[in-house]
Amino acid sequence: MAILSFFPLFGFFYIGYFVLALVGIFPNELNHVVFEVNLPSGILWKPSLAVMVILFGLVALFIELFKSTRTSSVSIIDHILSTFVLVAFMVTWLIFEWAGNSTFLILTTMSFLDVIAGFTITIASARRDFSLGGNQ
Repeated sequence: MAILSFFPLFGFFYIGYFVLALVGIFPNELNHVVFEVNLPSGILWKPSLAVMVILFGLVALFIELFKSTRTSSVSIIDHILSTFVLVAFMVTWLIFEWAGNSTFLILTTMSFLDVIAGFTITIASARRDFSLGGNQ
């Protein structure tokens, strides 16, 4: 579990998407319906694999935002690795055909928000800790 404290979760999404693209599942099967649920409104909700990936990405983004509230040296490593993951997402989206879809772009955007929010929250937390320290 220690690797989760400094390795960005979007790195796992990137590796997983890459592996599934090599196997031939992504992007061909992104519109595959995973399950069906009857809602109280009477509508049948049929989320696709792409929707499930995006929902899991949102959960990962929440966890990453929570991790960014730390002000330790581990958070610096996490932010640097998150930046590398963002660059990998962006380059992959631009270059590879299997990544040129909306699901991958949304994951790239989530990774971007992780990097920006991580640096912003860490700086704000560090300022708060510094100002509570005394000389201001």
